Amino acid sequence: MSKRRLVVPEARNAFEQFKTEIANEYGVDDPKNLAAKHTGVIVRELIAKAEKQLIDKE
Repeated sequence: MSKRRLVVPEARNAFEQFKTEIANEYGVDDPKNLAAKHTGVIVRELIAKAEKQLIDKE
């Protein structure tokens, strides 16, 4: 299985938009140029948002 395959393919556009927003926050024009530390931030933010959504549903 490819590591680059999304579990929910329909989420690709939202994920790409999120990466672009994070890149802009760090002053990077192209999300493909994000450093590893930035992608770590992206993952942490995605997890935090998911946790918040789960908490808010309860």
